[in-house]
Amino acid sequence: ELDGWEGGMSGSAASVRPCTDRVGRDEGFGLQGTDVHMLGDACRPVDWGGGCDTDDVGLPQLEDWGGYYALRAVPAESPIALLLHFPLTLYHGLRTFARAQVAAAGMLGKRVAVHIVGVEKELNFLDIFDEVFALFERSGVKLDLAFIVRPDMLPPRCEATVIDKGGGNIIRVVVGSYNDGLSPDFDIGSGKPDVVFGMNAGLYAYDSWRHVVDYLRESGTTGIFTDYNEWSGVNCASLGGKKSRDSLQINPFRQPLALPVYSMNLPQFANGFFYCFNEPELDE
Repeated sequence: ELDGWEGGMSGSAASVRPCTDRVGRDEGFGLQGTDVHMLGDACRPVDWGGGCDTDDVGLPQLEDWGGYYALRAVPAESPIALLLHFPLTLYHGLRTFARAQVAAAGMLGKRVAVHIVGVEKELNFLDIFDEVFALFERSGVKLDLAFIVRPDMLPPRCEATVIDKGGGNIIRVVVGSYNDGLSPDFDIGSGKPDVVFGMNAGLYAYDSWRHVVDYLRESGTTGIFTDYNEWSGVNCASLGGKKSRDSLQINPFRQPLALPVYSMNLPQFANGFFYCFNEPELDE
């Protein structure tokens, strides 16, 4: 969006079909036909008979879009990755950088509290994050996903809410910013976060990110972020120190469509690169 998203009200956003024109996850996953073939009848639970191995905390070992398409029996020509990079990025980030929190939640029978910060257009398709719950189902670990959105980024038809997704999973929409009328430890509804997650963050882009970085430094909470390109990623990751900078890696579940960039000759993808603040160690 050349002039920003602005909660779906900017000039660029106006050129995008409103979310009411988009079918929901279950209906979209059931579309048939050659022009728009999503997931066949894959709105059913994940078919674990497909031969996908799980890791030591019980999560499917998905390493790329090919593995995900195979697990979900999606034809190779399906365009679903253009949108599902959001939930698959969340899944892969938690599995890669927050295995200790996931393992602890499984042992204690508690939810993993994830604060998803810097939220913008994700609020227009919260239903697709049900796919994260489906991929976590076999592990028995439940998630509490709190989508935290600045008031000026809130879509006009969206409001603060709590959605019971069934099976012990919860989605929240929380309006506010860290340390700007909103305490990350007390005012979210899920309590102190186990993980803070920011997609396409660009920590130098807005002053409000400073409060997130300060919170991570002071609390030691794990922060997982993605960025559009490697140059921005390595600079933003450096705010977390050497270990964070060294964690920079390409995201195998990035959106598989390069974005046009006229100011630099670097590969640019939505959710293109991962880095992590305060990555915990998982005792073997």
